[in-house]
Amino acid sequence: MLRRKGKSSLIYKYIISYFFVFLIPFVFMSLFLYYNSVSSLRGEIEQSNLNKLEQVENMTNERMKELSNTATRIAYDPRLTPYMLKHGYYGGEAQNELKKYKDNSSIIHELFVYFHDQGKFIYSSNGLYTFETLTNKNYRFDSWSTENMVEKLHTTQPLVIPVGDVTLKNSVKDRIIAFIFPITPNNPHPYGAVMYFVEESVLTNMIDNILGDFKGNTYILDEKSQPIVAAVKDKEVSFDQIDQLELSKHGVQTIQMNGKKYSLTTVTSDVSGWTFLTLMDADQFFERVVHREAFIMMLLVILFLVGLIVAILLGKKQYRPIRGLLEMTTMGNGRRNNWQGENELDVIHKTITKVFKDHKSLSETVDLQKPYAKKQLLTKMLNESFPDEQEIESMLQALNMEMNKGPHFVAIVEFQKEQYEKELTEKKDQVLYSLSTISFSNATVNAVDLLYQNGLAFIISLRDAHKVEQQRRMLGEELQQYIQQHSPINALIVAVGTSYTKKNHINRSYIEALATLDYKFASPHGSLVFFEDLGSANERALGYPQEDQIKLAQSLKQGDQVVALETLDTIFSSLVEGEGSIQVLKYICFDIINTVIKTAIELQLMENLDNVKELGDFRSVEELKQRLTPIISGICQQVEDKTENRSQSLRRDLLLYINEHYKQYDLSLEGIAHHYHLSVPYLSKFIKEQTGETFTQYVLSLRMEEAKKQLRETDYPIKKIVMEIGYKDVANFTRRFKQIEGITPGQYRKLNR
Repeated sequence: MLRRKGKSSLIYKYIISYFFVFLIPFVFMSLFLYYNSVSSLRGEIEQSNLNKLEQVENMTNERMKELSNTATRIAYDPRLTPYMLKHGYYGGEAQNELKKYKDNSSIIHELFVYFHDQGKFIYSSNGLYTFETLTNKNYRFDSWSTENMVEKLHTTQPLVIPVGDVTLKNSVKDRIIAFIFPITPNNPHPYGAVMYFVEESVLTNMIDNILGDFKGNTYILDEKSQPIVAAVKDKEVSFDQIDQLELSKHGVQTIQMNGKKYSLTTVTSDVSGWTFLTLMDADQFFERVVHREAFIMMLLVILFLVGLIVAILLGKKQYRPIRGLLEMTTMGNGRRNNWQGENELDVIHKTITKVFKDHKSLSETVDLQKPYAKKQLLTKMLNESFPDEQEIESMLQALNMEMNKGPHFVAIVEFQKEQYEKELTEKKDQVLYSLSTISFSNATVNAVDLLYQNGLAFIISLRDAHKVEQQRRMLGEELQQYIQQHSPINALIVAVGTSYTKKNHINRSYIEALATLDYKFASPHGSLVFFEDLGSANERALGYPQEDQIKLAQSLKQGDQVVALETLDTIFSSLVEGEGSIQVLKYICFDIINTVIKTAIELQLMENLDNVKELGDFRSVEELKQRLTPIISGICQQVEDKTENRSQSLRRDLLLYINEHYKQYDLSLEGIAHHYHLSVPYLSKFIKEQTGETFTQYVLSLRMEEAKKQLRETDYPIKKIVMEIGYKDVANFTRRFKQIEGITPGQYRKLNR
């Protein structure tokens, strides 16, 4: 259930609204009946007395509110905490503060503050007292004991205590009224109390000033109908002679006392709960006036109660559907216990607005991250051997990517490095996007920007397996022609790997295409080279596995252990099945050993490899394969570890550098690239690869988060915040802030302080 169940401000508003709809005609009807049936029969004296009594009530209510408000301010005054009052230095300031509170009221004789944990001590505007000193020296009470005072100071509700006669410090005797307010107000477990001493003569003088030449007696009663103040002018009657039953009635009534009729007028305060009454001779009233007044008052009370009950029922009925909607909208969204100070309609409005805003933000985030996720999947397909093709199918379906069933092959287009790095980033991205959206009638094409080469890799998936090699060569030629016609950046080579039926073998074709790139130096610019064309006819006639050796070397460079061992197995299987001479077979075996060793030397991994010297001492092809297998596995593992460590180290250093310098207005991609001796295109792609955002987006997000933090936690001017986070133009920052957050920085500060 909601935390504020039963304490809704909205249901009270509904009840009050319906009650006011009833109250308006009710008031007019009451006034009509009163003035036409009763008031015309009243005398001027009684009416004047009633008005003056109401003035007494209002004046008393104001004084009570004044005392209550003072107690509230004391409760929340940081200068009047228990710590401050008992502090050796700040205690004097706290005492002066109490004097100010006392002097601000015209009726307070003395003001005290008591904390439950202070034991026998109590604070006043004149200093610290023990209860014994207070009751024995400063105030000598005739009928109020120290124990009773301490007990009353532990109250949880405001109290008014007529303590009777008190001898003050200057030996003057007076009647004192004690007003006690628990602190903090409305807290079921207060930690102290504020106590005021008010002289009864102050209140009686106030009553005399209001009533003027009134000849009767005036009394102020507490909630238990016990007299607090008595202003007696007619000593023939006393309060004790009034029947308690008469005190419970309100308005004007006639009572018999000492054989005479008296007019008893009572007014009860809705603020303090006190009853104000006057008692005077009522000979001027007729008996029928009293009866008619009682009848009308009863009728009005009944109508009032009926109207109140109807207003409550209608308010609850109107509130019920809103309560249901509130529970539904706040269910599970973290706001169930966090809507104090807000009515239900505001909470529903904010919740729905937040849902729409979160949905919009989530949709935008998904849309922004989808291209990044697609690129990650394609990159992973190129670099890794998936154990299960179904895993690829599931991810393609989740990302809504189209890829034919196959066969599949990879084509790599490598551009001239100088042009590639000097080309403007925006223009270059447009060119790369154009190339990545190539479409063929009989195949699907998915392109990915290579992070470590100056080019693009195309995963081309055929629609059917009919004449695969013929389709593959035709598509390679179409790709070459398209690049020559549409790319302003000159291509060095279009390298094409062989085709594979399964999607989880695409990385084999990628490695073959990478191996083919090494032959760009032997081919004219823009040439189309297929992997199977690398070996010569004479080599094939001798059974020399030229393409497989190239593929083995490239798989070692990529650290792909699966493809490397698979290629090694293919090489030795073809050697065993071949018909070459023993001498040629030995030459080929030594060439394979040479390929592995040259690749290890090129990768600078020779120092970490064992048993390399034993490779030449083999007695059979199978034995050589067994000796090469652990060496190849070791090389691949070291390449993979080295690549991962280098990437992690660069990522850590780059992000740390950006986080340390993002507040500098001159921070740029070119400056970071120069600092780390990297090319700008490579750095741009690497940051996008690691963070999912461009360099500009990443720096902007850091600056915006810092700006929001300072707006929430500091009072710095917005201009200063803007300058500190790396902006020079406040107007531009404000515009960007509003685009992202939907509000201005000033509005954000007001809503989140």
